[in-house]
Amino acid sequence: MSTSVDGLVSGLDTSTIISQLMSIEKAPQNRLKTSLSSAQSEVLSFQTVNKTMASLQAAADKVRQASTWTASTATSSSSSVTAAATSDAVTGSTTFSVTQLATAASTISTRTFSSLTDTTGADSLAESTFEIRSADGTGSPVTVTPKDHSLSALVTAINADPTTGVRAAAVQVSAGVYKLQLTATQTGVAHDFSLTGAGGAPLTDLASTTVSAAKDAVLHVGDATAGFDITSSSNTVEGVMPGVTVKVTGLANDVTISTSRDQSAITSSVKALVDAANGALGMIGNQITQGTLSSNGTRSGAGPLAGNSQMKLMVDQILSTVTSGIGGTSLSSVGIASTKDGTLTFDATAFGNAFTKDPKAVQALFVSTPTTSDSTLITTSPTGTGLADKLSKIGFDTSSSGGTIQQSIDGHNSTIKDLTDRIADWDVRLASKQTSLQAQYSALEVALGKLKNQSTWLAGQLNALSSNSGSSS
Repeated sequence: MSTSVDGLVSGLDTSTIISQLMSIEKAPQNRLKTSLSSAQSEVLSFQTVNKTMASLQAAADKVRQASTWTASTATSSSSSVTAAATSDAVTGSTTFSVTQLATAASTISTRTFSSLTDTTGADSLAESTFEIRSADGTGSPVTVTPKDHSLSALVTAINADPTTGVRAAAVQVSAGVYKLQLTATQTGVAHDFSLTGAGGAPLTDLASTTVSAAKDAVLHVGDATAGFDITSSSNTVEGVMPGVTVKVTGLANDVTISTSRDQSAITSSVKALVDAANGALGMIGNQITQGTLSSNGTRSGAGPLAGNSQMKLMVDQILSTVTSGIGGTSLSSVGIASTKDGTLTFDATAFGNAFTKDPKAVQALFVSTPTTSDSTLITTSPTGTGLADKLSKIGFDTSSSGGTIQQSIDGHNSTIKDLTDRIADWDVRLASKQTSLQAQYSALEVALGKLKNQSTWLAGQLNALSSNSGSSS
């Protein structure tokens, strides 16, 4: 806390004098603060570039994955059949007919009820325990015990147990007339069911009829009198072709399913790599820009990392990787080129034409050995010779935990800590200096006050002497 010592005796503006002296004393600390601000700004810039380079590595690693180059697409000739392909799909086609859809078993009671809640009267159920069994007798039955003998309680008990494989409903078939309907939760013969009493005993008063029978989906391959059937308990059928899933919604004849490489997905991944490289080039360029030199010699608009050789090297590495080509082949052959302003362009049509002509050769330009493991992409520096391999290596070597950018960040953080400590030391030193100056000027005022008092006393004494001398004469 400062204390005003403005000169009551001397008339000096000591507060201003001390403030000006302290400004001189603070000059070294201000230089440290300027250095601290600069270091903090550079750390933020390094962190921004680090994220951009990590994004470049991620885009490159996507292109390096085997699944990117084996991505497949499936088509169907029928609106009643859809097909989806995984990366394991084999290129080819097959034709079949959908002769049967999978359906879920459903039954309805022959007995009717005029009340949902009757527990003792004519509408009450005789049994107090029920079992839901598979229709073929295999598997363990699920026991259902309603809280009472009412139809409502039985419906509630069945629906409360997800292991029954059945949904129950009290269906109003006419005004005030209800029946019990049971429907399997899954389609197919394997999920057919029966409702019995305890221990499998036939129900005494709750017989049922079939609403819909459990059926499997059937796809017939070949002529109607020959060929073979593919069956599935659901209308989503696996294994028609390796890596292909077929979903059927209606009967159909002579449906052709075809699979091929998903060239659009591959093109998108390569485009994303070029975009990530341009993102890195643009971000680094913003950080190292020299700004504009005005006529008076001052520079404005310079980036926080202007003149940083490490950043310039990264730009050179990215551009030279593209411009030097791969194995003697120019990347312009697959639609990738550099421009005069230091950016990259991607021609999707040129890439598509090259890929259609020779997929293996195009893949080799981007990745020498495709990887099937994501973990290796983030823990080791790639050694391949393809474009994606090289860009991934640049990204890894700069943005990983031990990369060059992180080393710069760590070094700057160490400098920031040192500067922060030195600034704090100066705070203590300056506070002590200000206290000392305030004490000195306070002492000055006290001394001047004493001198003034002495001067006043001496003047009084001299006046007295002069008066006495005049009286004696």
